[in-house]
Amino acid sequence: MSETRQRILPLGVKSQASLEDFYPHPNAEALRAVFNLVTERERQSFCLYLYGPAGVGKSHLLLGAASAVAGWAPYIDCGDITNPFNTIMDPAMFSSLAGAPLLCLDNVESWAGQRDKETFFFDLYNERMGCGRPLLLAGRQAAQLTDWVLPDWASRVSAGLQYALRFPGDAEKRIILQEMAQRRGLQIGVDAALYLLRHYPRDLGALDRMLSVLDTRSWEQQREVTIPFIRLCLAAENLR
Repeated sequence: MSETRQRILPLGVKSQASLEDFYPHPNAEALRAVFNLVTERERQSFCLYLYGPAGVGKSHLLLGAASAVAGWAPYIDCGDITNPFNTIMDPAMFSSLAGAPLLCLDNVESWAGQRDKETFFFDLYNERMGCGRPLLLAGRQAAQLTDWVLPDWASRVSAGLQYALRFPGDAEKRIILQEMAQRRGLQIGVDAALYLLRHYPRDLGALDRMLSVLDTRSWEQQREVTIPFIRLCLAAENLR
């Protein structure tokens, strides 16, 4: 595969995401299914489809799965590929994708309605199914609700195992926040965690960044992470 084609078609793992650092609440079943797909333990289907809104953890699971596989496990964000296929795909590249131990395709709905790309999905699905190599897909909505134009592909992708991912509720988010803190060696009580959730954006990425601030300042000042301490840190962040 040439360097030019590698640049055009974004393949490979984009981050150090892992299945181990994916917080299972409330998507433990989906996490277990991904783990089983990767390890071949109790695998229920060779094709697994995850769906849900942005920010719910789909990409994390795909990247984590790709990281967990020995050898080259390509991750492709379909939303990044807008070129016509005749400018980016050749038989050698198709063969390498068909034969990879695991293939992870993210944001697949961005190709819906494009017959050439749906044909690629269909052919790739059949090739991988023929050799029993797993396929992990993710999209915003259930496969059967996506506006595919190729009936054969719509039938294939809708027949696979699907899991809907959802955002954690308040109680689950508090548990996640405390687990995130504990992984940093930071102890946050229930009341302090609830206070942070009430007064700071609930996006897990934002909360993780705030935990980094709390961790650093508690270490520098040798203070416990209490509600008064969190209040001071939030005020300092708002002044920046």
